[in-house]
Amino acid sequence: MCLRPSLCIINYNGVHHLRRSLPAALRLRSAFAEILLVDNGSTDDSLAYVQSRHPEVRVVALAVNRGAGAARNAGIRHAASDRILFIDNDVQLAPGCAEALMAALDRHPEAACAAATVLYADRPRIVQYDGAGAHYLGLMSLQHAELPLAARRTRLRATNSLVTCCFLLDRRRLAGARFDQDMLVYFDDHDFALALRRRGRLLLAVPEALAYHGEGTEGLSIRRLGGYSEMRVFQLIRNRWLVLAKHYSLRTLLLIAPMLLVFEAAQLSVALKKGWGRSWWRAAVWMWRHRRRVRAKRRREQRARRVADGAILEDGPLPLRPELAASPAERWARRLLDGASRGYFRLIRRWL
Repeated sequence: MCLRPSLCIINYNGVHHLRRSLPAALRLRSAFAEILLVDNGSTDDSLAYVQSRHPEVRVVALAVNRGAGAARNAGIRHAASDRILFIDNDVQLAPGCAEALMAALDRHPEAACAAATVLYADRPRIVQYDGAGAHYLGLMSLQHAELPLAARRTRLRATNSLVTCCFLLDRRRLAGARFDQDMLVYFDDHDFALALRRRGRLLLAVPEALAYHGEGTEGLSIRRLGGYSEMRVFQLIRNRWLVLAKHYSLRTLLLIAPMLLVFEAAQLSVALKKGWGRSWWRAAVWMWRHRRRVRAKRRREQRARRVADGAILEDGPLPLRPELAASPAERWARRLLDGASRGYFRLIRRWL
């Protein structure tokens, strides 16, 4: 058995990222059993760059882009070590990050994953996120987002969701959980985290493990595009519906139904106002056309359930990006929705 983890870099058309992140990873080479790059059908010069400049990096080249989740599934299959540290192609690890994540899994044998504190590469004293939670309306809530590094909590803690920008997993502890390859991007990590939590596995946020995140995914990141792409809107809406359909018990869905209907109406009104109605409709059509597949996914996840919804789902402010409430009226409506959501959760949480 390898005592060091494999480092697995997920890449799609990111040669400009790899020119920075790969040399940084190779400077920490002694921490890893291998450095593995899973390429998601890139059409740029990513493979040529890696093969010519870094032949010591092992490459798994996928024929087409099935999304980051599919690439991570390939990494889980192909890695030399049972422990695999996954990073996105625009992430650089701080010294000691891998060792801190390994130590956390060593101390907690019931944990399947340990996640690093992710900082902005261009603002390295500001936290982008440090763990994540599972909001009861099907959303992922980022923890400690936008806080100064010195202001966040510094003890290891368990969380109910997972951001996969930089995390270590032990494939022996997954209990059959895998990334859903229908989710090209967004909520794929939240879906995977819920699958693990429902199987009784823990997720850890490790404050002393630090990583620096670059500009984000080509063609999707708001920091790169300045707004929402049609693909982003479709994936966000459809994948959240998949999370609800797969993981929530019927009892929970009935309990949250009134607030869920309010949220869905608000989501549709925002989509129409911002010109995203086509993406909303595409998501609805996909769910209807693939209803048998969705039911099969639900049966698998419900059979694997070991932990009740009440032990996983959380309240808190609705985790929505500020771009969605730009005008005074939109900000007022968001505060109203947020207050209603929190009040409703207080009413029903005893029955979850």
